[in-house]
Amino acid sequence: MKKYLLLALIAATLSGCAMVPSNLGYAVIEVEKEGVAATDATSRRIGKACGVNVLGIVATGDLSIEKAKRLGGIQRVATVDKEVTSILGVFSKVCTVVTGE
Repeated sequence: MKKYLLLALIAATLSGCAMVPSNLGYAVIEVEKEGVAATDATSRRIGKACGVNVLGIVATGDLSIEKAKRLGGIQRVATVDKEVTSILGVFSKVCTVVTGE
């Protein structure tokens, strides 16, 4: 019984919503998603807002488009991108990258 409980605990610890599906595997992943064009504005400024997830249990940060706009001093959005970094699903970092003027 203890073996099954330990196995379930390990499986629950290693699984989490912070994992990024990839054909490359799950050890170390760094993905830059293709940007979505929002307007015809030029990409003079860049704003980046990030959030971090540890073990799929603790998540912190504000990765909203509004925060990225504020950090980059952007009034008119040109593109919105995502950058994702994950290490064994234990640590994940997701950033929203906004460009514009």
